[in-house]
Amino acid sequence: MGAQFINGAQNPLYKIAHRLGILADAVSDTAHVDYAFYAYGNQQVKQADIKLFLDFTSKLDSKYRAIAENDEITARRYTLKEIFTLDYMDFLKTHNFTTKQKNVFDSLARSFRSYWEFEWAADWSTLSLHVLKEWNDYGTVCESFATDKIGFKAILDDIAEPISKSHFQFNTRIDNIQLNSTTGRMKLTANGQTLPSEFDYVIVTSSLGVLKKYHHLMFSPPLSRQKIEAIEKIGFGGSCKVFFEWDKPFWSNKTYSIAPLPVRGMIRDELDMFEEETTTLQVVDWAPNVLSAWYAGRGHQLVDNMSEGELKFKIAKLMREMYNNEDIPLPKKVIRTQLTKNELLLGSYSYMTQVQALSRISHSQLSMPVKLDGRPKILFAGEATHHRLFQTAVGAFLSGRREADRVVNDWSKHNVTSFKKCIQ
Repeated sequence: MGAQFINGAQNPLYKIAHRLGILADAVSDTAHVDYAFYAYGNQQVKQADIKLFLDFTSKLDSKYRAIAENDEITARRYTLKEIFTLDYMDFLKTHNFTTKQKNVFDSLARSFRSYWEFEWAADWSTLSLHVLKEWNDYGTVCESFATDKIGFKAILDDIAEPISKSHFQFNTRIDNIQLNSTTGRMKLTANGQTLPSEFDYVIVTSSLGVLKKYHHLMFSPPLSRQKIEAIEKIGFGGSCKVFFEWDKPFWSNKTYSIAPLPVRGMIRDELDMFEEETTTLQVVDWAPNVLSAWYAGRGHQLVDNMSEGELKFKIAKLMREMYNNEDIPLPKKVIRTQLTKNELLLGSYSYMTQVQALSRISHSQLSMPVKLDGRPKILFAGEATHHRLFQTAVGAFLSGRREADRVVNDWSKHNVTSFKKCIQ
């Protein structure tokens, strides 16, 4: 339901997963597109048109990465939607396409859009092309490592195992961090009550979504103007999976993913938002009767605001039309997270916006600690604070170690005697 992939092999989480034996396979980020079954029911869609469009888009990923690498001005200026729109208009001009063909290409363009939005948890109208240079896992381009059905649960358990459970205090929401400029210590307000303990350091790992909504309430005194600018201009979006479970599959057992292709003017004059946003459903490896639908950009909030009954009805209606089979039943179960409604997350993870790129703000700007007399006091970790691996569990893990090291280094410099005792 949450993290599923490990980005790159040159990191601690890959090593843990390899040791635990939970790596399933190396997976192309475009696999759900490359191996998709395009379902369009009795609409007059030609396979030749689908092939023509896929040939056109197959060259764009490498083209956009080359622009990001070699033309910084263009990369910072354009969003992915803007740069694609220019190419798409050129594509339409190359042939004397009919209106019906153009409508088919518009439907296929939604699938292409969804690839970028799924990958970056962003509305591509605000996603900067420059992200393709900033983000780097030092691995094979467009390849991740999928975990098995145990997945990140095993990784988290492995990380937490050496730590005494008495060191964790759950179900305690920190409302405010108050830094005393005289003592250099901090008081925390949790669940509306001030805690009796005082703290030398606080590491904040709240999601960027939470910081965007609550930073003005969380910190006393308020954060610096530079920190607030980073919080406001770095993007925070949504990318989620909704699992639809049937008693038995209505799709072929050779199906890897399904790309529904409702075409405006063929299936009906206008499509609703659910039909426009439901572009990819993948068969779950270990549950062959379950389809995992990916939603991102505006689609994430759309499905989060729908009831389970609405989702069941809408997906069954779409599948019946796309498979031309009125006997397809409603799914018996819907499993989802509704991250945009979770007040401790308010979305999934961060991305690079056009305004961020134009302002030359790096994700690492979020990691700058609040200092007092030159010493770090309030520190920031989490995926959104990592300069090159934002969006990932790997980046989150590395950022946490980075801030723990910062605390230890500061403490050791100013408390030599007590630090030696801790080491002993």
